[in-house]
Amino acid sequence: MAQEIININGMMCDHCQARVEKAIKAVKGVKNAKVDLSKKQATVKYDESVTDIGKIEKAVADAGYEVVDHNS
Repeated sequence: MAQEIININGMMCDHCQARVEKAIKAVKGVKNAKVDLSKKQATVKYDESVTDIGKIEKAVADAGYEVVDHNS
């Protein structure tokens, strides 16, 4: 199980937070995602044998937000 903290640009409100969290949780292999609007970060736990950080970042981008960077 891997954990990443993803910094995200473009989130302005609770709706944005919920949208990003929903997009991340929809990625197969994601076990948990918690988005912090005030920090503009998502903490994501996922199964590395099923998915990778690139797929999670793509889900965020597809939801309309920009991934700035990530760190484990």
